[in-house]
Amino acid sequence: MSTENNTFEKLKDVATFVIAIITCIAGVIFWVQSANDDKISRLESEISQIRVDVKDLEKNTSEILRVVGRLEGRMGRAGNRN
Repeated sequence: MSTENNTFEKLKDVATFVIAIITCIAGVIFWVQSANDDKISRLESEISQIRVDVKDLEKNTSEILRVVGRLEGRMGRAGNRN
């Protein structure tokens, strides 16, 4: 009876140790994920701002190209008069 009890205690200790290790690993995984959430949110915010800036640059570039085209047209007409 004593050996059965001793075997059961050893099995219980091993099971407890395995569960503790699994819990520890799961805790580390969740901690790493939550630590990165702030960084990911910050990056997403910065990417959104960059997209807005790129759209503004595209709009400004289109306006500049339109003005340059008008100037080239005027220069071409002025050159034909001489």
